[in-house]
Amino acid sequence: MAVYLKIATQLRNEIRDQYESGDLLPPEKQLAARFNVHRHTLRRAVDELVQDGLIKRFQGLGNQVVRAPIDYSLHSNSCFTYNLSKIGFSLETQVLGCYEETLNLELANRLKCSAKAPVVIVKTCRYIDTQPATLIKHHLFNVDLGTLGQYTSGSLHQFLRDHYQFDAERGNTKLRARMPTFDECQQLGIGRGIPVMEIHSQYTLKRTEQLMEYSISISRSDIFEYSVEP
Repeated sequence: MAVYLKIATQLRNEIRDQYESGDLLPPEKQLAARFNVHRHTLRRAVDELVQDGLIKRFQGLGNQVVRAPIDYSLHSNSCFTYNLSKIGFSLETQVLGCYEETLNLELANRLKCSAKAPVVIVKTCRYIDTQPATLIKHHLFNVDLGTLGQYTSGSLHQFLRDHYQFDAERGNTKLRARMPTFDECQQLGIGRGIPVMEIHSQYTLKRTEQLMEYSISISRSDIFEYSVEP
């Protein structure tokens, strides 16, 4: 067996036994010295791991261990907690803020709402198996701050069903990839070289088609793979 393949096999076993998703491998110069090979040989070994989907190369960051992406389906009945809990992930919610504000004129015009009407903003960070994965800013309509102040964990949509009998479905959704801000890197535990996916979603009540929520979610691109369904 070629030397680079032997190195790749050893590193593959070490990644599975000793590393978590998001961990960085030692620098290639250090690994080359460890295995007593030229950096070109070490790079060929790392190329094998990249092809296996076990690591990704990020300029300025290094070689990062990644998990297989989560297939997240965007459809009319999808929501974060439901989508992920049904495929067996352990989920946690951290509420980062809950307050009332009025919509800016641009967003109000886009949503065809009055800019003077107050909305309740709930900011959350969602964790998957204790790892921060998604930041969400929820704009909630026809609710009160006192009630939403009681929301501390779990599914926000379930909370709205329990307290307001709201039954909603996802409507217009827009996605775009971008680089994260410094604050987003800090909150999600990622380097500046890892893109995020920004998703804007509207949810309307099934019976009346009244706007219930406009959300902006910022998700790690190394965790999620999105599929859009009708």
